[in-house]
Amino acid sequence: MPQYRSEQHPRIRFSNIYRGCKKYFILHVLVACVIIYLLVALGGGLIPRFLIPRMPFLAIRSDINALMFFDVNNDASRVTWARATNNREAVEKAAKSNVHMIEGDVILQGQGTTHQKLIPVMAQPPQSESDLLLVDWLDRIKLLNKGIKLDFSVIDSLEISLQRLQEFDISFPIHFPVWIHADVLQGPHGGKVKVDPSRFFQTLKRVFPRCTVSLGWTTAPHTDLSQSGYTWDMVLDMYELVRKWRIEDQPVVFQARLSLIRNSVPQLKWLCDNIAHSALNVLHVEGDEVQSEDLMYIAYRFPPDEAFFDLNHEKYETMLTQYRHFSRQKTGFYVGKRDEVIFKPKAWVKMGLYTEEDSVLPSTEALVLTSPYVYVVTKSRYKPTSQIYIQGRVQFLNRKKNLSESFATGLNIYLRSVAYAEFDHIIGIKCFLGVDGDIEVKGSNLPREIPDFRKTARITPTTSHCFRFHITDTGDQLIFKVSTVSNCQKLESVVPELNDTDSPKKELDSSSLKENYQTLTIDLPHRLTHEQSPFILRMEDGMRQAVIDELSVKHMM
Repeated sequence: MPQYRSEQHPRIRFSNIYRGCKKYFILHVLVACVIIYLLVALGGGLIPRFLIPRMPFLAIRSDINALMFFDVNNDASRVTWARATNNREAVEKAAKSNVHMIEGDVILQGQGTTHQKLIPVMAQPPQSESDLLLVDWLDRIKLLNKGIKLDFSVIDSLEISLQRLQEFDISFPIHFPVWIHADVLQGPHGGKVKVDPSRFFQTLKRVFPRCTVSLGWTTAPHTDLSQSGYTWDMVLDMYELVRKWRIEDQPVVFQARLSLIRNSVPQLKWLCDNIAHSALNVLHVEGDEVQSEDLMYIAYRFPPDEAFFDLNHEKYETMLTQYRHFSRQKTGFYVGKRDEVIFKPKAWVKMGLYTEEDSVLPSTEALVLTSPYVYVVTKSRYKPTSQIYIQGRVQFLNRKKNLSESFATGLNIYLRSVAYAEFDHIIGIKCFLGVDGDIEVKGSNLPREIPDFRKTARITPTTSHCFRFHITDTGDQLIFKVSTVSNCQKLESVVPELNDTDSPKKELDSSSLKENYQTLTIDLPHRLTHEQSPFILRMEDGMRQAVIDELSVKHMM
């Protein structure tokens, strides 16, 4: 019986080869994925972390961001600290622990005495001696694969200490984070600054510029912190200092005291939003009374990679670990109320002289206007209707101690603007709110055929020069409501102060407000355009800076 030898068709052979190659490729991809996963999970990255300090071509230097160096999943709250390691025992304890950052204070031997020498030692005033030299401290830490933070509370020890750090870097190249800290400005209840900021930055840039610059304000304990905090003037001083010395291209950390956080989150968040590569370091000082919800407020408002926590307190550390990623549930009533009026920078656009640096400084927390030659305009346009209103709160800062001029120093809010390409020729209705409480509504550069109209009022300002405004353009009338705020720094001031504090209201209601309150109502000419137009905000002159928050355009339900 004849036998037949079967042969595969060429297409069948090609299909079998293709399936074999596909299985081979998939197998290798799976193996590669497993290897990469093990490297990341066990080694801290594609390159094992223990090899990083020994691989100079990776350019791991002393100015490396701590979150890039440590395996903390880009969560700064997981970075742990050993504080005040100013003696041999403390250093040994920190060396054997699992902390990421080791902090020490540096002074000169015999600091403040007749025996003062140019020898940096580890101690904090009022101490003047120590059993540990800075060079010995560095020598003990160099192989630990931990970061360091050197805290300078006096300027005398800075230059010689940075020189020793530079010499150490030459002999043993630093491949771990180095933070250099000083309190360079006066803060809440703080005393006189002992570290001159100009000398600090000059020395740092000249001797040891490759570091994370940690900056703080002098502070002190106080019996009543309910109305205390880092003010807008304080954070603007810090902003200007960083910009002046051009250190925003390297990592910058702003250190704030936990007990002063409650009324300071908008200011500190604004500062971090407007300084590139910056973060906050929250410091708990032993003995300070702190409300747990204030810690959660910071954790809620700051992304995980923008807030370090040096707490040194078991209760707060446990709370932060447990609730860091759903901290909103642990914040208080007023934090939720602030969320309802949060500023949305993406809803506005900057116009005017774009060459004016720092003229518009936005954040989700507030908008700072500093120049009359630049203004902000809503991206959306609105028709006059009683169902739409614009509201906000403005605080005028007199940082240059200038005199104000009646109906000339303040904030302009424009409605029905049909032309606004030129900052000095905005056409529309101008609502003016002055530093001294002047209120005015009038036409702005309107055509001659439209009758002139103007109406004014006045409200007595508070010492904070803070006002809340609410403007409705019904089409026939414009209603301009203004109230004063006695302390717009306080977290509770997000809700108007009412006679019945148990039932806060969303709308301004003159019958229930304790705040000084004024309403200006004016009939509008019929010839005014009723077309859709944006809202515009502009400072009238450069005599003041305006901090505007709670700014939003609302639709009545």
